[in-house]
Amino acid sequence: MAKLRYRLEGEGPPVVLLNGIFQRLESWDPVLPHLKGFTLLRYDMRGQGESEAPEGPYPPRAHAEDLLALLDETKLSRPALVGLSNGGVVAMEAALLAPERFAALVLCCTTPYLDVALRAKVESWLHALKAGGTKLRLRVALPWVFGRSFLEAHPELLAEEGLRGLAAQAPTKIAQERLLLGFLTLEDLRPRLKALALPALVLYGTEDLLFPKAYALNLAEALRARLEALPAGHAAPLEAPLAFARAVRAFLEEVYA
Repeated sequence: MAKLRYRLEGEGPPVVLLNGIFQRLESWDPVLPHLKGFTLLRYDMRGQGESEAPEGPYPPRAHAEDLLALLDETKLSRPALVGLSNGGVVAMEAALLAPERFAALVLCCTTPYLDVALRAKVESWLHALKAGGTKLRLRVALPWVFGRSFLEAHPELLAEEGLRGLAAQAPTKIAQERLLLGFLTLEDLRPRLKALALPALVLYGTEDLLFPKAYALNLAEALRARLEALPAGHAAPLEAPLAFARAVRAFLEEVYA
């Protein structure tokens, strides 16, 4: 297991929040005020934030094993997993490894498989990272990660100062490369997910260009899960924290009723 930075807070039924690929645990800050009444575990995955960045790449299975070890360390019993993007992939992989250890899944703006289009998008980030470092990778990623409405409201993200702020939160260049290469090893999880008997909610952003609705539809079908739309792009918890938290809370209150 990689050494992971984590934060455990709140009271109530246990929930783990799983970051998107380049995020830190602070990325969940906008959502926290709307998720009172739950015990929340947030953490930086290997290569993210202040967690260890061992030799890579970091495939979903490695992240999932880290999560299981973290649950042992924190003694958190049968939490629900709430995963965004790559965090959703890790949540699926962990649930497939040890379904008895989890109560439910909330999978947001994520995918159970890689197709040619998605591979092309992610590989473009890798090429940008190698060609021009974090700032070029961010410039290439911005219109894929944030929805049109959010970018219209925050044009400063396209300016040098906005990019500097985003770059300051990003992992190191080598960690980004290891994270991307790990994501690109994703196999089609749908055949295995069909046998998973956990309550599941699948959320997608109506403005998500990176993982549009088709991926969510396929995932919801494999899991026999409820499917709901959010008024956001790919970074839904950041773009629409209240709508995201309301959907999560309504589902988890049913699960834990």
